[in-house]
Amino acid sequence: MNKRLLEIRLRRAELRSLIADQRGQLAAFGERWQGVFHLADMGISVFRFFRHQTLISGVLTAALVRRRRELWRMARTSFGLWKGLGVFRSLANRWLPAGEANQRR
Repeated sequence: MNKRLLEIRLRRAELRSLIADQRGQLAAFGERWQGVFHLADMGISVFRFFRHQTLISGVLTAALVRRRRELWRMARTSFGLWKGLGVFRSLANRWLPAGEANQRR
């Protein structure tokens, strides 16, 4: 076999191996970020929905302007409850055996 042709075939095999490794890395990257991208897609979908539903957008805007203190208070309370739930889960995972902590979720 021609020496040059053998070098080309070896180089081609190396490149195919490199491509396969890169595909695996890209798949792992996609799996890690899939939840974040899904959340962003949902946010964009909600934005598009409200952009086309002007009546609903107007009512929500009026409610925000009219009752902003109440909404701010509800948002703070909700955030506090959410943080408290995270603390509770971490304490439950620390103090309870693994089987019991998983059953309580």
